[in-house]
Amino acid sequence: MSCPAEAPSAAIERLRAEREASSLQSGKSPRKLPLSAIHVEPLAFQVRSDGLDVDRVEEIARGLDGSNLDETVHVWWSGKRWIVIDGHHRHAAYSLKQEQSGKTLAVPVVAHPDISLGDAIGMAGRLNNREKVKISKAEMLNNAWRMVCLGEGSIKQQSECSGVGKSTISNMRQAKEFLATWGMSPSSMIDAGWEQSRTDWKGKSHRDHGPDALELMAQSLAKELAELKVTSILKSPDVLARALEIMSPALLGRLLESEPFWPALNVTGRAILEEVDAEEVEEGGLSFEGVEDF
Repeated sequence: MSCPAEAPSAAIERLRAEREASSLQSGKSPRKLPLSAIHVEPLAFQVRSDGLDVDRVEEIARGLDGSNLDETVHVWWSGKRWIVIDGHHRHAAYSLKQEQSGKTLAVPVVAHPDISLGDAIGMAGRLNNREKVKISKAEMLNNAWRMVCLGEGSIKQQSECSGVGKSTISNMRQAKEFLATWGMSPSSMIDAGWEQSRTDWKGKSHRDHGPDALELMAQSLAKELAELKVTSILKSPDVLARALEIMSPALLGRLLESEPFWPALNVTGRAILEEVDAEEVEEGGLSFEGVEDF
């Protein structure tokens, strides 16, 4: 009986535990490592959704000889071992060349011994995007989403490390927080990927977004407003109404049409509406001609 394939989130969690459990330091940052000392964890660090391109690996391997071992691989220290975060094709080419030549190869590396797992994942996307064969926008965003789901660093730090804009990182963080209110764990968000998670967040999936989902959205928004310390505005409804009008002239009218508005309307408010209706009728502003009762 075959074992089920490991999910990306499981691989990432395994590496996180490996890093936290080990007190071993990497020592000096090496410039070269024997091929046998370099490991791969593609589920965590291979940004390209289609994996390795065999033709590209063979092309790189053909360019390697005794005087031209200069294809650099970026590696991260897990606490126990060096792992490729960028240069999976180059690493595979070195493996092929070593197998063909029968000689032990020393691989030139750029070592990153002190960065966190989240930073290493983010850096994998940014470094891959500088390659001759660039990663797609979707691949870069999905990699940044993994970094956000791990919850390490500020918006600025996550943006700088992943190469994805601050506004996009901010949206991802909002999506993560909101999806958590649905009971989704960071692991399930990682495995779903950014595109699916974004679709769920925006309410465009085929799930049932009924009253419960709307309530969760309202609770999340109320929490965000509370964190912005705008509660003082609630004491000045005229100021709040004007601010909403500035944001969207049509918003106030839509609020009057919303379901929560009418149960919340008190006696004074209803009297004001009735007074306005009466004034408009007197001025000829309203006509009920041709309107049927339902």
